[in-house]
Amino acid sequence: MPIRKSKWFNSLFVDADGETYPSNDWYRRHEERNFDVVVLGSASAKWAFDFRDCGLKCMNWAQAPQTLVEDYRLLRNFHSILRSGGYVVITVMPFTSLNKQTGIYDAFKYLKINSQEPIEPHLYEEACRYFRNPLLFGRPAISAGIRYLLRREWPTDTPEVWADTNPMDEGQLKRDALHFVNGWKSQFGIGSFDDDLTAPNAEARHFRVGLMQTIIDFCLERDYQPVWLIPPVTACLASHFTPRFQETYIYSFLKEVQRDIPLLDYSKVAELQDKDLYFNSIFLNQRGRKMFTQRVLSDLFNLQ
Repeated sequence: MPIRKSKWFNSLFVDADGETYPSNDWYRRHEERNFDVVVLGSASAKWAFDFRDCGLKCMNWAQAPQTLVEDYRLLRNFHSILRSGGYVVITVMPFTSLNKQTGIYDAFKYLKINSQEPIEPHLYEEACRYFRNPLLFGRPAISAGIRYLLRREWPTDTPEVWADTNPMDEGQLKRDALHFVNGWKSQFGIGSFDDDLTAPNAEARHFRVGLMQTIIDFCLERDYQPVWLIPPVTACLASHFTPRFQETYIYSFLKEVQRDIPLLDYSKVAELQDKDLYFNSIFLNQRGRKMFTQRVLSDLFNLQ
């Protein structure tokens, strides 16, 4: 079926080649053990790190998107790759403390990692059904099949992701930042970033507090070192994150978790807000990732 051969279809999976996670296939091909660092998180964490040639054994398990639920399940399934005392970097973004509704696309991406652990049980069979019959995706799948046959496939990654500069001018950056802000407000039912938590978001917070406690306790019980990390964004996007917003959605959440672990907070580091380190208003480009990775690894090992 042309759909199965298309870039669109194959881009729906994480780690189809068995390199992102230390699955059974990975263990058969690699001798490395006793890793120093693993990273959990969503899209911002995925584009925040470049561990190539860093001199340490590190893996980035962040995906776009990925919730704390998937973070915990991935950690629980693959944690044995870490050495005793190894770091588990838990990336905290503005809405890590709130629930995201998991859907078929979220479940589908984990089907090829040799473990159904990250997938919500009620979605696993549905994801398998979509895998067997991609036409269930409807128009996107049909369009992808046609583009494959016509040899007009779209790239799965934009060139900007791997660039060393930001292609956006100031006007584009402002529009891009506003796009993210409006998207978050719509997704989580937020009127103003300076408002108190809505009742549904307060309820979601309660669940996320317990889940974060579980992740941290899991690490400590196995002699790993959990560390919270708040990544930077461009100054343009950061201007929307008022002190009240940060306290309501980030810092008060971490306080509620009531676990005394280190926090590496890069959200106010001016030199890391330079737009030329990003490929849009929020995600670090290749140059930014290299710079940020070196900074984080240095700060991690200075914690000792």
